[in-house]
Amino acid sequence: MAAPRPHLPSRSVAGLARTMRGGLGSVRFLMMASGLAFVLVVNALIGYGVFQGRREAIDAGERATRDLGRMLEAQTLRTVFAVDQLLRDLTFALNTHGEGLHRGSPLIHEHLRQRRDAFPEVADLVVIDRDGFVLHHSAAVPLPALALNDRAYVIAARDRADTDRNGLFVGAPIVSRVIPGTRVIPFSRRWAADATPEGGADGFRGVVAALVDPTRLAATLESKRIDRKGSVILALDDGTVLLERPQDRLHLDSLAGWPTIRQALATQDEATLRDDAPVAGMTGGPAGRVDSLVSVRRVQGYPFVIVATLPVSAALADWRRDAAAWTAVGAVMTIAITLLTVFVVRQHARREEDQARLARASRRTRGILDSMLDAVVTFDTVGRIVTFNRAAELMFGVPERAMIGQPIEALIPDARAGANDRDLTALRRDGRAFPVGFTVSDLRLGGGPCAPAAGGIRPEEPHIFVGVIRDMTRRKQQEAELIASKTQAELANRAKSQFLANMSHELRTPLNAIIGFAEVLDSEFFGTVNERQKSCITDIHDSGRHLLDIVNAVLDMSKLDSGQFELCEEPVECHEAVGQCLMMVRDRAAAGGVAIHNDLAAAVATLWVDRRAFKQVILNLLSNAVKFTPAGGNVTVAAGRDRDGGFRLTVTDTGIGIPPDFMADLFQPFRQAENAANRRFEGTGLGLSISKNFIDLHGGTLTCRSTPGAGTTMTVRLPASRVVDDPTHAATGTV
Repeated sequence: MAAPRPHLPSRSVAGLARTMRGGLGSVRFLMMASGLAFVLVVNALIGYGVFQGRREAIDAGERATRDLGRMLEAQTLRTVFAVDQLLRDLTFALNTHGEGLHRGSPLIHEHLRQRRDAFPEVADLVVIDRDGFVLHHSAAVPLPALALNDRAYVIAARDRADTDRNGLFVGAPIVSRVIPGTRVIPFSRRWAADATPEGGADGFRGVVAALVDPTRLAATLESKRIDRKGSVILALDDGTVLLERPQDRLHLDSLAGWPTIRQALATQDEATLRDDAPVAGMTGGPAGRVDSLVSVRRVQGYPFVIVATLPVSAALADWRRDAAAWTAVGAVMTIAITLLTVFVVRQHARREEDQARLARASRRTRGILDSMLDAVVTFDTVGRIVTFNRAAELMFGVPERAMIGQPIEALIPDARAGANDRDLTALRRDGRAFPVGFTVSDLRLGGGPCAPAAGGIRPEEPHIFVGVIRDMTRRKQQEAELIASKTQAELANRAKSQFLANMSHELRTPLNAIIGFAEVLDSEFFGTVNERQKSCITDIHDSGRHLLDIVNAVLDMSKLDSGQFELCEEPVECHEAVGQCLMMVRDRAAAGGVAIHNDLAAAVATLWVDRRAFKQVILNLLSNAVKFTPAGGNVTVAAGRDRDGGFRLTVTDTGIGIPPDFMADLFQPFRQAENAANRRFEGTGLGLSISKNFIDLHGGTLTCRSTPGAGTTMTVRLPASRVVDDPTHAATGTV
């Protein structure tokens, strides 16, 4: 048997509860809980900011590598294009000058020297004859008696191999034999002329080569001090490294040992990736690999590959410093908040003042953050731009440094004219105009009151204007498109309605003639007809009536769509209208074996409606009920008054029902549950749509409740104002 539980006195339990409630509700507990929550929120925000800053630092590093690659590509393209043009000009000059084939000609030497001096990137210009010996060069040393037919650039030009589509050959870096000790990159072109005794049968006379100084090739990068940002490599398509800056940072002779680069270039011409880049050791050899951001791009039109790298540690250097600073800020804030919480607990009287100060600081910070969503430009009282945020740079296509001190009218010509918060026209850097929304606010820079100046006049506080600019191009385009679409739709609808009205009129005239003549023939006015002829006349008459009904339905739908259908209202006895409609469908129901039950034997209500439209609605509902009810089924018509005094009429059948997925399109024109060409039930799909529009014009509703295989109930409801004997209707004086 379990031991009995100790029973605590009720007074002790009540006292413990009061103590806990008092502790939880005390100022000390609330302030400590608030301080702890604030510390957690601040540190969470700092943590999120540090994490987001790391992502932004990586993105900035990737942009930096791409910018380095583009800088080297631009410098390389300028140099290659200039050198290529220089070689073309030299080839032309050698072919046209009489001294071109004379070895060591002073005139040719002087010409080469002048052309070399005009291109700082070119260390030497060399002309080599068809046998591989130096014919001319631009250096000050005598012509060497060396055969250069083993040089790749000579072999390529002679054999027409390894040149690009323009005939330019770029080789791997070599040590010049003309100027010993100089490392150069050879650029060469084939020197050819028409078939001559000097040139041979193929016109080959030799090679014209420009020896480019690699250090001059990267002069622009040297001026940018890229060693603070990363490294760049210029290589040939086969991976041979032509240039590396800073010198020997990666210590690569070829990109063949860097499989990631080869894989990237195999599928695309430009890529930015993260990979372990090789770095050089203290002795110049490879020391290992460093996690780096790598941008690789293929130079279009020339056999060059550019690789730019930036160590991830360098990209994250500023982030680490900022992260450490924010961590310290978080620690300091944690300590400060803790001390502040203790102080506030002890000094409850100062709590509201501290809360107000924190609230003001929070609103100020939030305002700054919110203002950075759009382009923000600040300018002084004379309209000179003071600051220009990143969003404004992207919007106007101009950097901030180019806009500082410029008038605000350079961006928005009418910036200082008219009222504030308005739509104006702005100008981008390329001169294109675009609509903007411009809002200006006045920001006072002087916090406290100023001391009175001489004469008792208080000087004006220094302030600037903050302009928020929003690009309205898309909104204006959407407005214009909306107006154009609306106009087009209205024109199309008007044309459709006019077409339907004209066609209905044109079809009615011959149809009435067909129906009339069919009735005349059926009456045997012109003579006796046999049974077969009478059957054909009946088919003609029925087909004409059916087609006329379709034309009338289309015309009614056209008028309803265009809003041109006008109600001709009059008092109508409900049971009489229903009886007349039942007479019209009686034969069809009998032919189909469908029993019709009329629960409106006596007068139910007198309605203020359009007689034709009301009867059309009842006839459409009855026709559908008979059509979709198989033999042996029933159709029941009932009517009555609702509790609110309105009128209700229902048509219920035991037919095939309506599929649930078709209920949403039930009242749409030209829609039928069976849309196949071999559907079982004929019809245009306009009856229910026209009926609903007629009831809507009367201020009523037409609803449907159906169960597949069990039957359908269609309900027409009219408001109490449509019932003639209703007091609200009598008050209107429409009877």
